[in-house]
Amino acid sequence: MKFSAIRTFRDDMGHRFSRVVELGIDDLSPGEVVIRSQFAAVNYKDARAVTGAGNVLKRFPCTPGIEVSGVVESSRDARFRAGDLVTVQGGREFGISRDGAYSEVVRAPAAEVFPVIDGFDPFSVVALGIAAYTSAVAVEAIEKHGTRPEDGEIIVTGATGGCSSYAISMLAGLGYQVVGMTGKTSEHEYLKGIGCVRAVGRDIQTQYTRPLDEQLWAGSIDAVGGAPLDFVLRTMKQRGIVAAFGNAAGEQFTTSIYPFILRSVTLAGVNANHPVASRGSAWRRMTGDLRPQALDKIVHRIAFAELPAHCDALINGGVRGRAVVCFN
Repeated sequence: MKFSAIRTFRDDMGHRFSRVVELGIDDLSPGEVVIRSQFAAVNYKDARAVTGAGNVLKRFPCTPGIEVSGVVESSRDARFRAGDLVTVQGGREFGISRDGAYSEVVRAPAAEVFPVIDGFDPFSVVALGIAAYTSAVAVEAIEKHGTRPEDGEIIVTGATGGCSSYAISMLAGLGYQVVGMTGKTSEHEYLKGIGCVRAVGRDIQTQYTRPLDEQLWAGSIDAVGGAPLDFVLRTMKQRGIVAAFGNAAGEQFTTSIYPFILRSVTLAGVNANHPVASRGSAWRRMTGDLRPQALDKIVHRIAFAELPAHCDALINGGVRGRAVVCFN
């Protein structure tokens, strides 16, 4: 059996590059379950792996992609049978140190494979996937902190990205007043269409430069890090919370101690790269009150052949929302 896959290589100089190749099942990392791929998600991490823009992959050659869904073709584990609808996503190895999602056929250890549960289907389980789950965990952090819709606006940075788009839709669905922050002025109407009461440009950062500035936000979901994270910390209201999980604007940021000791601001880190079985309430709520209301506006489908070009565009900030690769 031959099938197409994207394979990332590293040459003798350390340069990383990807190309579409034809593989056989024995070319893939070992595992008990063989899956015919139907859909795969495109995360920022995946785009970095495909383009070689980041030190994501831990083995070469390797097939990137950390989320896939499809139909079991064969299994050496009694928990799965041919024809089962399953997904592989989360964890530390799939699409990182083991061959991942960007292949027409995937082979994975049974421990990393999970059934597509009620409330999801093969498309929605990866269309939402790690991106929406990360946003749901961040939203729950805001709720658990005690921040209510009447406390004021919530600002979401990197607002046109997949995770941020989901966060906006979820927060709006719960009644919060959401402000989207983006460098793409042409996308303000998109942000209003998925739940923002208004959108602001990144230039707002230049208007508030003091170590502790005007109190603007009751909370924030920060998807980019760097200077935008510094900005939202300096402009948080008393006892506000920032749930942070991204680094597209930088892995480091500079701020003062004042938001924490004078306003009791909380900076809550969010790491949601959990296997499906351990996702808990945030994952379950995505079939209910945290299911994004604007899914059709946020998600768009691309063909497998379009994936390399889409990854280039994602790295360069030229896309919005979340892309799902369709193999059929």
